[in-house]
Amino acid sequence: MPVNIIFFVGVPLFYFLFVLAYRPFEFENFLATPFDKYSLNLIVTSLIVLGVMSFSRMLLFILRRTIDLNWSLYILWCTGEAVFAGLLMSIPLGIGWAAERTYYNVMTYCVLYTAGILVFPLAIISMAVQLQVLEMRKTGTPLIDERKLIRFHDEQKRLKIVLSSDAILYIQSEENYVHIFHLENGRLRKFTLRSSMRALEEQLQSHGLVRCHRSYFINPERVEILRKDSNGYFQAYLDHDGAQSIPVSRNYYQELTSRLP
Repeated sequence: MPVNIIFFVGVPLFYFLFVLAYRPFEFENFLATPFDKYSLNLIVTSLIVLGVMSFSRMLLFILRRTIDLNWSLYILWCTGEAVFAGLLMSIPLGIGWAAERTYYNVMTYCVLYTAGILVFPLAIISMAVQLQVLEMRKTGTPLIDERKLIRFHDEQKRLKIVLSSDAILYIQSEENYVHIFHLENGRLRKFTLRSSMRALEEQLQSHGLVRCHRSYFINPERVEILRKDSNGYFQAYLDHDGAQSIPVSRNYYQELTSRLP
């Protein structure tokens, strides 16, 4: 979220100051329109950039666990931000230029001008963030280990959520669904996925999770203690207060105990 805040504050601020100071591409004349409203249109278009960036980056933050954001997709996302901002700008400016320009002409100018300006802050901030990540790796600052990320897909092979195996406490199956109990900012969350335990088994085992019951997989790193209940059945108690105890079948007891830290 802090990085996204930098984007939806820094990009519109850069746009406003850059256009105000340098007036690139004869943008001053275009923004003035026949009614000589340059200052007003500059403020309006800056607010449009602010709105687009705020919406886009909030959406990106919400979808951060459900999309596999590689560099190609990220560049496409940034391009979409610039194009969408230009399209929205063309509405008020198109009204102003209605007597002298076609709307298609205004829309084309808006998209090209906006993309030409926004490419600078988007590229600069993105590179700055990447350099910060590289510096953190160089100094040994903890980062999310890509090798620990588990990508959960539903029955239709659609990506639904991406979680680090370290954050997962346990997974419970229930008919045609699995419930993934994980930590997010220290709080216990539940994500329900339409899938089967059998479909996930190989993937879960490859990331260190252990089957402890026919309906449960558990993260052995999160097990605090194993003990029998009043009925003589083994229960695993996790290191988070909000988590329930997990039943451990005798068939899986040895495997689980051998994986405990």
